[in-house]
Amino acid sequence: MSRSSAAGDRSLPGANLPRDATTAMASPPRASRPAEAAWRVWAALLAVGVLWGSAFPLIRVNASALGPVGVTFARVALGALVLTLLVTAAGALRRGTTWRAIGTQLPALLLLAALNVAIPLTLVAAAIVGLNASVAAVLNATTPMATLVVAAVWLREPVRTRQMVGVLAGLAGVAVVVGGAPLDLNTSTLFAVGASLAAALSYAFGGVYTRRRFPDTSPTTLALGQQLCATVLLLPLAVITPPPGPVTAAVAAPLLVLGVGSMAVAYLLYFWILRTAGPVVASTVTLLVPLVGSAIGVGWLGEPLSLGLVAGLVIVLSSVALITHPGPRDFG
Repeated sequence: MSRSSAAGDRSLPGANLPRDATTAMASPPRASRPAEAAWRVWAALLAVGVLWGSAFPLIRVNASALGPVGVTFARVALGALVLTLLVTAAGALRRGTTWRAIGTQLPALLLLAALNVAIPLTLVAAAIVGLNASVAAVLNATTPMATLVVAAVWLREPVRTRQMVGVLAGLAGVAVVVGGAPLDLNTSTLFAVGASLAAALSYAFGGVYTRRRFPDTSPTTLALGQQLCATVLLLPLAVITPPPGPVTAAVAAPLLVLGVGSMAVAYLLYFWILRTAGPVVASTVTLLVPLVGSAIGVGWLGEPLSLGLVAGLVIVLSSVALITHPGPRDFG
């Protein structure tokens, strides 16, 4: 990436991210300040976890009116619009730096958009319709397990014994959640469970692909490029699958939160974490996502709080901690 490109992305307004994170992700934190680097990473992970965790109940509210494809397209398109406005206000698009970066990497960004946005978000929305927000949020926490396997095969990252134990424990947790939650174990439910696990696998490929393919690309270019490409990919599906219900103000309000928070702001933070600490550490955001998603699903939507859900959540989160608990070196 050219120096002019970095300067253009550095001016993004309102994005008070760690180390001016619209460009900080382009280089890892200094090795001489590991404690500060770790603090910044975990603060960003907390913010992303809250934004993405709250998306599950919000999708549940919108999915009945817009459908899985409709709610995914709407939130992605809105996120792309917000990011475009932010970067335009900063002047980066007027100088052409971000557009040039997106244009030169368009095929790779299209693949990233499919792996990291269009496929998994649509699968998650379909799963929430077939299950509920709480169960879908817990199943989404299997992402670090899939990321561990993909990173080991693709990036040759070493796998420790405790991480393998974590994978086995995570599989047991999924079984407890599915078997103990108050759900009818029919074909529709099993399809929704499969959709959740497939979304986790797609996220894993997306995270590792980002680390391998975009080592020097700014978070602004990645976030905006991915959202624009995902909007293009989802548009034909949105056209042929119109909303099943009326689009009211009650539907539009959660979409604003989904588009601005979970798509625009959260992805800027996520790409900074991914480049700073790596794909496995970045996937620890799924420790927070099921906690936030389940809490809001139970407290706001009145979803049942079963023993199976609680036990499965504890097991899955324990497995994620085994897999992703970082040492000082993980933050360089």
